[in-house]
Amino acid sequence: MYAPIALFVYKRLNHTKRTLKALQKNTLAQESELFVYSDGWKNEEDREKVEEIRNYLKTISGFKHLEIIKKEKNEGLANSIIAGVTDIVNKYGKVIVLEDDLVSSPYFLQFMNDALNLYENEERVDGKSIYFIPLWKWLLNE
Repeated sequence: MYAPIALFVYKRLNHTKRTLKALQKNTLAQESELFVYSDGWKNEEDREKVEEIRNYLKTISGFKHLEIIKKEKNEGLANSIIAGVTDIVNKYGKVIVLEDDLVSSPYFLQFMNDALNLYENEERVDGKSIYFIPLWKWLLNE
């Protein structure tokens, strides 16, 4: 089983499109479940942008499963991530977390899933991230 992906978006449509287009090109995209968390708008000015993103999200394909979680009120990025990651980890035991401004390589999902599996039982490793160099140096120096 591959780790589900949690993507957190707000009002940046172009960023979200770039992130999702890159993610769709990943070798494991069609075998991965994607959960997109769309935070509620802060004010009426943001409402239209949030709704544009939500309409765009309805057109997304290329994943094993896509679920869009629409928040009615604005929870803020930190609270959204904490709640979303907690929900996914409680259900699946692991998660790959992305924000709307990250562009991944076609092998990103493979790399992250490999890392999650490789270090699953390693007590010295709490999390894995795309900033892997310091982790590798730390493990090799011990």
